[in-house]
Amino acid sequence: MLKQFEGLTSPKTKSLKLLYSLVRKLGPVRINTLTELTGYKHVTCARLLDELVQEGLIYDSGTGESSGGRKPLMYVINPDKYCLIGVEITSLYTTVLLLDLKLNIIDVAKLKMELQCTGEYTLNFVTRCVNELLAKHNIQKDKLLGIGVGVIDSIDEESGAIINSHLFPAGGWDHLNIVDYLQQQNDTHVFLDNGTNLAALAEYRNHYWNKTDNLIFVSSDMGIRCGTILQGRLVSNKNEMADAFGHVIVDVHGRLCSCGAYGCLQAYSSLPAIRNEVVRQLKRGHFSFLQEKVDDVEDIDFHHILNALEQEDPLCLEVVRDAAYYFGIGLSNLIFLMRPNIVICGGTLVPKPLFYEVASETAQNRLMHYPTSNVQIMKSTTAYNIVAQGAGCMVLDYFTEELLP
Repeated sequence: MLKQFEGLTSPKTKSLKLLYSLVRKLGPVRINTLTELTGYKHVTCARLLDELVQEGLIYDSGTGESSGGRKPLMYVINPDKYCLIGVEITSLYTTVLLLDLKLNIIDVAKLKMELQCTGEYTLNFVTRCVNELLAKHNIQKDKLLGIGVGVIDSIDEESGAIINSHLFPAGGWDHLNIVDYLQQQNDTHVFLDNGTNLAALAEYRNHYWNKTDNLIFVSSDMGIRCGTILQGRLVSNKNEMADAFGHVIVDVHGRLCSCGAYGCLQAYSSLPAIRNEVVRQLKRGHFSFLQEKVDDVEDIDFHHILNALEQEDPLCLEVVRDAAYYFGIGLSNLIFLMRPNIVICGGTLVPKPLFYEVASETAQNRLMHYPTSNVQIMKSTTAYNIVAQGAGCMVLDYFTEELLP
């Protein structure tokens, strides 16, 4: 029935769609709550809910507390009725997730982006994973609602291609329409959006849409970006300004940024900036475990540095500490402007030692001037998979949300 929610629908189907969306958001939820929110008569609401139950889309969770009579029905969605595929494509890894309707991860496949990973090679990997994951878990293809794809780099909305693909280790991305290619390969709905937006959407849908309507997701990877939930809706980054947060000035007399300005956050707290600073320090004679890994310091890449952080390499830790300090300064500036209730920190650097701790402490120290602000700065719960989860969420929203973010 979820597939019947697509596009123009009858008044009855719209009512079913609304009830399903509310159960998805609020479940376990009682019928009395649903009648209050929708304005439907109790008998009408009960009949529509029963239809959703008969279709296997929702069921009684059995968690209602009795006040002396019969236990009240508490409705939740059935997460196994259909499945979703969420994909994240970056210059470091491509991640493919098989998800249920609650965005729980059923299985995962990853591809390390190396020289053979051209655009077509990578999308063929995604298609192969779709087929293998469905077969592995005995899921029929008609149970797949669609494929969502998130990419961190800017997207040309008309061509469906990545605009700045020069950071990828292999070519073949220019003019490659990701949506068309995957639709032809998989014969299902395919959706594409900015990865940071999708990370914000996944965090909000998974953990916070019953707690706040104002949330910001920030990420430090190859670039520095943010996604915003404002009044319960995802704010689209029009005019390809998803990376604008990375160009907040944190030092007017600072380092030259790729945009031509001086002192941008991107020049201090992104992975390329950290890599450049590590190389500079090594050339000045500072010690690092990395000297045992490469013959020439210019051969040091992001993977070397991420592994060195896990081994608590003193030089890499010190560089990351400085990067995190500047990130905290930029983050506090963003909070001053946007005034969110919750800030979620994600990206490749967040699970590594020091970065989140130093960045959040720095931001909170600057917020002490406003002691009643009560902004919560929190770590992403699934830092490595959150974009792909959001990509899957985008598919489900297409069918169930009356007004898409």
